[in-house]
Amino acid sequence: MSTTTQLSRGDLHRTFLAMELHGGGFCAALANAWYKADPGNKARIEAAFPHYLEDFGPDSRFFYLQNN
Repeated sequence: MSTTTQLSRGDLHRTFLAMELHGGGFCAALANAWYKADPGNKARIEAAFPHYLEDFGPDSRFFYLQNN
């Protein structure tokens, strides 16, 4: 997965949930910011931290820990 446009809204939500539950304090804070953000700021967060989307997204083990 190379871009966030490949992720559905549901997958993005699950990715940020994985960040909140399995990442460190910064990831949890970033996830909480994403939950509260308007669509424009959600896109900014997604664009600014693509490595976290890779680390916690659908291709990661963290993504499925809370979803299965």
